[in-house]
Amino acid sequence: MLNVFIQVEGAAYVGSFMWKSRSIGLWNRPRGENMLDSGAPFYDTYRTADGKYMAVGAIEPQFYDQLIQGLGLDTADLPAQMSVSDWPQLKQTFTQVFAKKTQAEWTRIFDGTDACVTPVLSLDEVGSHPHNRERGSFLRTAQGEISPRPAPVLSLSPAEPCLSRDPFIGEHTRAVLKEYGYEAAQIEKLLSAGVVECSEAKARL
Repeated sequence: MLNVFIQVEGAAYVGSFMWKSRSIGLWNRPRGENMLDSGAPFYDTYRTADGKYMAVGAIEPQFYDQLIQGLGLDTADLPAQMSVSDWPQLKQTFTQVFAKKTQAEWTRIFDGTDACVTPVLSLDEVGSHPHNRERGSFLRTAQGEISPRPAPVLSLSPAEPCLSRDPFIGEHTRAVLKEYGYEAAQIEKLLSAGVVECSEAKARL
């Protein structure tokens, strides 16, 4: 039961920001009508002409201005950014505009700006994205699988990732128990009783 309590209380604590947000007007409306849960038109995802999506997170005024500029709109023709009652209308406008160009076209428009607009990538696309390639954010394991690089990346003591395969469950049971001083007979007794599991890897010939 201890594990259950830790998970429940841990999940509740992780949600502290949501609880605090209720009292400051960020999360006090029904689902889908708040600033950070797709209620705000400037914090949502939009479908592009080729059926892909762009993510928008332009909350601060200076970022919002660049969003409007990139979309080719004029703030004089739009309701105020923080006019909650006008959010549905503004979202409809954004939806129509984003649908006129492909994801690649929008990416080129917003690349290098502070509009907080980025492409929504598939798992297959993430590893080859120029930003991630430049930072080496993803690695290829010995099995050819793409895996995220350990983070954070520290300049003085960078983590050295292991590119070999993950061990099988119980693969090193005997070795670990021997390291802790167990005799062979004791290990066999534990295995027979089902206390521990051993599944040693077999060589592939």
